[in-house]
Amino acid sequence: LKQSLIRLNRLSCFPQRTIEMGSVCHKMCGGDGPKPATCNPATCKLEVWVRSAQNLKNVDGFFGGFRSDPLVVVKVGQQEFATEPIWNNLNPSFSQQGQPFTFENLPVNESHRITLEVWDVNSQGNGYCKNKLLGQVTLEERLGNQEPQTKDLALRDEAGKEQSKARISFQTIWTRTSP
Repeated sequence: LKQSLIRLNRLSCFPQRTIEMGSVCHKMCGGDGPKPATCNPATCKLEVWVRSAQNLKNVDGFFGGFRSDPLVVVKVGQQEFATEPIWNNLNPSFSQQGQPFTFENLPVNESHRITLEVWDVNSQGNGYCKNKLLGQVTLEERLGNQEPQTKDLALRDEAGKEQSKARISFQTIWTRTSP
């Protein structure tokens, strides 16, 4: 058995993918087999379409005709994308241009934190900068139903308290990309 385990130093994980069995050999036989490598995990991608927000808080122009200028930042892990701002609108529908936001190479067997933050922005030069957080929603998901899922969720403030009527509507699609 000891000689068989030493010779059988590799184990098939998926077709054309292997993991090293050195640590198993070492533990069972006391040998110095190669250090184990991890199997390339199956991966998936997540596509997110931001559709709209409703009943956002007005943080611009309390005494004038101005309204909040919302944009949505979508984060998964270290990746993030943002919509274009919608100027002077507390019930914006976001352009689908530049969407979906695609998050790739996500491990299939892990949960992924998806955060959508709605920000008021101010124009600055030829661009804009985030001004005040209008609300956010965070959820944990993993590859499951690969059909489009539309979500309409209540926004929360920075302390996690649900806002009275503020909501965000978005759609997600999970797709397996490797075995």
